[in-house]
Amino acid sequence: MAEQVLEGLRAPPAPAAPRVTLRELTGCTLTALHGPQGLLAGLPQRPGWAALPGGTAIWTAPGQWLWMGVPPPVPPAHATPLNGARCLLELDGPLATELLATLLPIDLHRRAFPHGAAAATQGAHVPLLVWRAANAFRLACYRSYGLALAGALVAAGRGRALAYAGATPWAPEPAAPADAA
Repeated sequence: MAEQVLEGLRAPPAPAAPRVTLRELTGCTLTALHGPQGLLAGLPQRPGWAALPGGTAIWTAPGQWLWMGVPPPVPPAHATPLNGARCLLELDGPLATELLATLLPIDLHRRAFPHGAAAATQGAHVPLLVWRAANAFRLACYRSYGLALAGALVAAGRGRALAYAGATPWAPEPAAPADAA
């Protein structure tokens, strides 16, 4: 289960009108899935994510996915529990794309990285997964890098009215918004 990692994060006081909100997502069971394309119906077969019954699957490489939610009904040889191994963060707000663009070497414009897109990349020298869920970005990194990544996000948020909202219970990814279709 994704547990709180950012207890020691030093964030500036929340601005009166935040333009970007950073949250740590907690309470999510994580599982690495690995196997053939037909392992579970609906798994994405290219970079991206899919909301499925019981959770969310994020494509990480051919034949590999990060599963978030109730462990799926797959043979045990194709699932590795990752409980406590990842830090999950969420950035949302009108300046979230601009903030992330200062740290990530990928094009985050809505045309290049729409709702449903996902990528394995680096941010602030930290390997991570990033995916767009409606108007928010979600990031997953190794737990030991969580505080460093959050610190880099806070630093990039200076001048962008960033507010740190603390730990928030994970909720499944939303369905595609009408304008993302």
